[in-house]
Amino acid sequence: MTKEEIKHLSKLSAIQLSENELEDMKDNFDELLNFVWKLQSINTEWVEKMYTPVSKSKLDYNRQTNTEVNKTQLLKNSPQEVENNMIVIKSSTVEH
Repeated sequence: MTKEEIKHLSKLSAIQLSENELEDMKDNFDELLNFVWKLQSINTEWVEKMYTPVSKSKLDYNRQTNTEVNKTQLLKNSPQEVENNMIVIKSSTVEH
């Protein structure tokens, strides 16, 4: 990675880096990318695909939950309410 690319990433990440830190990051990125390239060169055709690293899920899907909600209490936590209904704004419409 170039120094300019790292500066761009730091700007996108809102992270301020000194010149020394930029150089260190460049070295770290280069080392990491070299490692990834080495991993990609390994033949893994014989390896069985895993969809989860855990053989048995620890989640209890038979668990019973209480779904009763006190609407009055719930509406107190709502930022907006219209006619006793909670107003939810889509996060994609919110400007940052």
